[in-house]
This record gives sequence, structure tokens and C-alpha cells, in this order.
Amino acid sequence: MRGVKGKFWGGVAFLLTWAFVSGCATLSPGPQRENFGPFFLYSADEEREGKETNVLGPLFTYRKDRQEKSFAFRPFFYWQKEEGKHTILEYLYPLGKYKRTEQEVESSFMPFFSTRRALTGKEAEKKERGVLLAFWGETEQGESYGGFFPVYGKLKKRFGKDEMNFLLWPIYSDSREGENRTYSFLWPIFSRTEGGGREGFKIWPLVGHEKKENDYEKLFFLWPIFHFEKRYLNTDDPTEISMVFPLYVSSASSKRVSRSVIWPFFNYTYDEDEKYTQWDFPWPLLQWAKGEDKSLLRIFPLYSRKLWEDRQSGYILWPLYMYERQEDEKYKKEVIRYLLLSKDQTEFLKDEGKEARILRIWPLFYYSLRKEGSLQFYFPALLPIDDEGYERNWGPLLRLYEYRRNPAGESESKFLWGFYVHRKNAVRELYELSFFLTYYTEEDLFYFSLLRGLLEYRAEGQKRALRLLYSPWPIEWEQFPALAEAVSGWEEVIVNKTH
Repeated sequence: MRGVKGKFWGGVAFLLTWAFVSGCATLSPGPQRENFGPFFLYSADEEREGKETNVLGPLFTYRKDRQEKSFAFRPFFYWQKEEGKHTILEYLYPLGKYKRTEQEVESSFMPFFSTRRALTGKEAEKKERGVLLAFWGETEQGESYGGFFPVYGKLKKRFGKDEMNFLLWPIYSDSREGENRTYSFLWPIFSRTEGGGREGFKIWPLVGHEKKENDYEKLFFLWPIFHFEKRYLNTDDPTEISMVFPLYVSSASSKRVSRSVIWPFFNYTYDEDEKYTQWDFPWPLLQWAKGEDKSLLRIFPLYSRKLWEDRQSGYILWPLYMYERQEDEKYKKEVIRYLLLSKDQTEFLKDEGKEARILRIWPLFYYSLRKEGSLQFYFPALLPIDDEGYERNWGPLLRLYEYRRNPAGESESKFLWGFYVHRKNAVRELYELSFFLTYYTEEDLFYFSLLRGLLEYRAEGQKRALRLLYSPWPIEWEQFPALAEAVSGWEEVIVNKTH
């Protein structure tokens, strides 16, 4: 049995090698192509001065044209560079990423390190670096910071603070925001804040108190059970919050009242400015709300309908059918989801009369029509997400059939990663079945090949050529005028039948 298999694959290898070598004498017109899909496929694009090579389907891919270059070893590595715009490097996606644009440089390998550096604007001098637990950087003003978490560290202009320090975290840490400074010991248990009009302390979860003059005051006991707070003291509509969690929660001002019993199940809200009332009894099973340009009715999981100004959303038999709609004078968008993973999304620009649509029926197929007129279709659609990184690194490996059309009307369809190929534009059309069969037309040119030279025929104008049994000496002649019309009719019949 092994001997039979060895002879079979040896014969296949010999046939492919002989077909490739004999291709030097081919009659094939048009851009250069070598299709042994799905094992190897090379194609050239004269108009874009480009070329593309695929090895073992989309496992190894190399593309290059006047504007862009890319190389992929999927799903482990992807690199792309577009002159004057960006450089992208992704490895073991989504873990490793590098991206450089005219504005910034970002790099990360989660969860070990991440860096970001702005190249333009006020943040151009700001630098951030991180490798494993070490980090360092520099602010816009040139102030340096760094450390090794959790041993020691200093940060500046990070996480909304002017300065942060830690030593053997969580044993000790402090932060500064303006004139206010907060000290923490055994975070989050002990802390004290002072300066800048703020003062307070915390012994968590037993007790804590903090206040800011003419702004707010907070007090808790046995967090999160007892909590009392006053907010917006510097306005004409201060708010008082009282909570005995989860039995009772109250937030009240002169214009808005919200009360909850056994939060989050039973709630009542009233807003005087918006004339808005909402009842949850119990949330999320039953909800009702009414206000100016707002309404809500939810009977989970049977039915839901929510109107919120120019937006509308709801569902029927969640998660079987869900929808979202948004519309104004210039724009309209609708998203319908089926069983969470399938969706039908349409967008319409009313002023420009342009429409876009994405239809994904998971895991069967994916259809996309862009505003500029490009179209894509493929099956199966095993990735239920819309993400460019997954599209580049994983998508091509998971498709059996793919069709693409650009705004100019040029199209390409592929089956089994290049075993079957159909390409068409305004002047050319090509059909390929790996190295077995090739059919090509271009204006007054007709070409047909079987097994890359076992039988090969070319007709261009009055010239004819025939190649048999991989011979390096094709038979060439010119069509007599008397027979030209009859042969032309015969070729037209062949063309029409293929369509």
C-alpha cells in the first residue's frame, strides 16, 4: 500500500514539475500567473505594478504594489506597510501588536508590556514604556518617572493624577491632584486625604468620611451597607443620597427623585425637567417609562421597546430577535441581531444617497457592501465579530469561498484557497481550476489551456496557435478570411456557454 501511495504522489510531483518547466513555452496571454492552488499561487497585476504570492492557501501570503506591502504567516504573524500612512505588525494576535502612524506609535504584548508615544501635537514629547512589571516614561514637560511594581515606583500625569508614588504596594502609596494629597496604608484599608479644600479619612470597610468645601460630603459605615452623601452643594439643586444596601436606596433633589427597594429589583424615578417617570417591578423583568421624547416598555424576555429621542431599540423573544434604529435628517442606521451572533446592519446617507450593509448569518456566510461601492461575500463565517485584526490574521484561514468586488467593478472569487479562481474587469475575464484548466478572454483574444500545456489554444485577431503534449514548439498560423467568420462564431458559442 505504501508503495502505491508513494508512486501516486511521485507522479503528482512529476506532473506539477513538468507542467511548471514546460510553462516557459506557454501561449498564455495577460498578466503572469502560476496557479497550483491551493498549494501555490502567484499572480501579477500590471495596472497596479503589483504581485501576490500564496503558499498553502492563505497560510503564507506576500503582496506588493505601488502603495502597499504585506506579509503574513497566519495566524502567527502579519506585517503591513502603506507608504505615508501606517505600519502594522501583529503576532500571535490578539496578544502582540505594533502600529505606527503619522500621529503615534503603539506597541504591546499582553499582559507583559505596552508602550505608546505621540509623534505630533503637545503630546509629542510624552513617552510611555512598560516591560513585564517594569515601567518608565516622560511627561510633556520632560519630567521622568518609572518603577518596578510592586517594589517601588513614581508616576506623573497618569490615571487623572498629577503624581503617584508607591513603596512595597499595597503597604504604602500616595497621590497628588493639585494641592490635594492622599496617603494610603495597606490599600484600600487605611487612607487620609488633605489639602486643596478636601479632607477625609477611611478605615475600610468600617467607616469613612470625606468632604470638599461647597461641593460634596460623603460618609459610610460597614461599606457598602450604610452610605450617606450630599452632592452639587455649589448649585441651586443639591442632591442627597441615602443607602442601606441593598434594602433601600434613595437619591433626591428638588427636581429629581429616585428610590429603590431591594436594589436593583424595584425602582422608581421621576425627573421634573424632562417630565420623565420610570418604574421597575422587578428589574429587568418588567419596566415602564414615559417622558418627553422617551418611552420604555419591557417584559423580559418576551418583548421590549425603547424610544429615546432619535434612537429606538428593543427585542422580541430575547435573544432570538433584537433591533436598534437611529435616524435624523441626514443619516439612518438599523441593526438587527438574531441569536446574538448573527446581524443585519444597514446605514444610509440621505444627502449623498449612499448605502452600506453588513449581513452575517453565523456560522453560514458574511456579506458586506461599503458606502464607496466595494462588496465582499464569503462562507463559512466562523468568526462572529467585526475586527480588522482577526480579519487579517484568522479570517482567510477559515473560509472555503470568497468573493470581492471593488468600486471600479473589478471582481475576484476563490474556492478552496485558489483551487478555483474567477477574475473579471472591464476588458478581461479569467477562469482557473488550479493547474488543470485555464480559460481567458480579452477583447478579440481567446485562450484555453488543459493541464498547463497538454492542450493549449490561443486566438488573437487572425492569428492562431496550438500546443500539444507540452511541446516547446507550438503550431502557429493565420486564419484565412473565408474561415474567420465561421471560427469567430464557434468561439462566440464557447464564450456564451461558459457564461
